[in-house]
Amino acid sequence: MPVRGKIGVIGGGISGLAAAYRLAKNGHDVVLWERNTVLGGQAAAFPVAGSELEFFYHHLFTSDADIQDLMEELGIADELLWLDSSVGFFADGKIYPLQGATDLLQLDFIPLHDRIRIGLATLYLQKKTDWREFEQISAADWLRTAVGERAFDRVFGAQLRAKFGPRYDQVAMVWFWNKIHLRTQSRKSPLQREKLGYIRGSWNTLINRLGDAIGERGGRVEIGVGTESIAQAEDRSWIVQTSRGQTVQCDALVATTPSPILLKLVPNLPEWYKEKLTSAVYQGAVAMILRMNQPLTDIYWLNIGDPSIPFTGVIEHTNFIDPENYQGNHFLYISKYLDQDHPYLTMSEDDLFAEYAPYLQRINPAFSPDWVRERWVFRERAAQPIITLNYSQHVPEHRTPLHGLYLANSAQIYPEDRGTNYSIRIGNKVATIVQNDLDHGYLSVTRDSR
Repeated sequence: MPVRGKIGVIGGGISGLAAAYRLAKNGHDVVLWERNTVLGGQAAAFPVAGSELEFFYHHLFTSDADIQDLMEELGIADELLWLDSSVGFFADGKIYPLQGATDLLQLDFIPLHDRIRIGLATLYLQKKTDWREFEQISAADWLRTAVGERAFDRVFGAQLRAKFGPRYDQVAMVWFWNKIHLRTQSRKSPLQREKLGYIRGSWNTLINRLGDAIGERGGRVEIGVGTESIAQAEDRSWIVQTSRGQTVQCDALVATTPSPILLKLVPNLPEWYKEKLTSAVYQGAVAMILRMNQPLTDIYWLNIGDPSIPFTGVIEHTNFIDPENYQGNHFLYISKYLDQDHPYLTMSEDDLFAEYAPYLQRINPAFSPDWVRERWVFRERAAQPIITLNYSQHVPEHRTPLHGLYLANSAQIYPEDRGTNYSIRIGNKVATIVQNDLDHGYLSVTRDSR
C-alpha cells in the first residue's frame, strides 16, 4: 500500500499546482503556499473586456502532450482551441511574413544565396532529433558557420541579440535547435500554416481547475501566503514559517521557486548543489499590454530584426484570438527580455510607453497613441534561465541533497525551452520522485499526518 505523508509545496505556479495535484491525488495531505494574490505564476491572467488575459503571452504547440493529457484528465479538454497562427519578421522598415519555408525566399534585405543558406540550415535543424551535439557550441558560432556572417547578422543574430542582449553569444545551440524543432511539430508540412493552441477563457481555466482539483482531493491551497523560512527538524521533517505567522511541519517539501530564492531559504545546502543553483543566469522580462481600438499589424507574432528597436517582439493576441472574445477590443503585447539591472524593470508605465511609441510608429507609420485605450505593465525578474554551453551538466537534481527537500523550477527544463507544458512535466516528475521515495523508505513519515 502506498505510504502517505504531509507534503508542503512552495509556489503556486504551474509546476507547483501540477505537483500538488498529483500528490493530493495520491492521497497525501498537501498544502500549497503562494505568496501572490493569484495562482499560476507567469501564466496567470487578469480580467479584461469581459474575459481574461495572461500577464505574459501564452500559447501551446501541437507537441505539448503533457498539458493536453492533464486537461483531458481534469475534464476540460474541450476548452483547448487549435488555431492558425501567423509569424512575421520586421527589418529595414518592412514586415516580412514567415508562415513557412517558402517565405524565407522573400527576405529581400539579404541576397538570394543567403536566403537559400538560411532555408537549408532551417531544414537541417528541423530534421535533427538528437540535441546533444549542439550542447558544446554556441548558437552564434554554429549559425555563423551555417549561413554566413551577413545572413547571421541580419536574421538569426538580430533575433539572438534582441532576446539575450550582450549574452547573445553565450547561448548554446541547443536552445536555438529546440526553437526550430518545436515549431516544426506544429506544422504537418513545411508549406502549411502553423497551428497553435490557446485555452478558451485564458490559462486561468486550467489554473482554477487545478486549484479546485487539489481541494477536491483533500489538499489546501493558501493564496497570498508566503514562505518566510524553512528549517529541518531533528527528525528530518521540515518546519515552515509562513507570512501569516503559521508554523507547519511537513514530511517533505517541494520548492518551485527560482533557484536564487531556494538558496535564500536554505543557505546550508552543500557547495556542489549551490554551484548548480548559481550556474543558472536568469533573464528578466517586461510585458506591456495595450488595449487598442484597432490592430497595429495583421501578424500574431512579430519578431524584431531591427537592432535600434528597444523591444524583443510584438505579439498581437487578437490577431490569434478573435477580438470579438474581448468585446471588439484589440490587445497587443510588447515584449522585452533584459538583464536584472535594466532600467525597464523599474521605469514608470508612462515613461516606458513614451519610450516604445515612436518604434510602434516605425512598424506602422499610421499608429497613433490615441489608438491606445488602456495599458498595463507586468514584470518578472526571473523569467527564464539562459541556456549556456554544456547546460545538462549544471541542471540541479529534483531531489536536493537535504532529506525530504525537492526542487522543481524552470532551470530544470532542458533541452526544451521553458513553458507551461514543461512546467507540468516537471511537476508530475517531482511528485513521482516524492512518491517513490516514500514507497521505498528513502523518505520517512514521522507521524500520522491524517
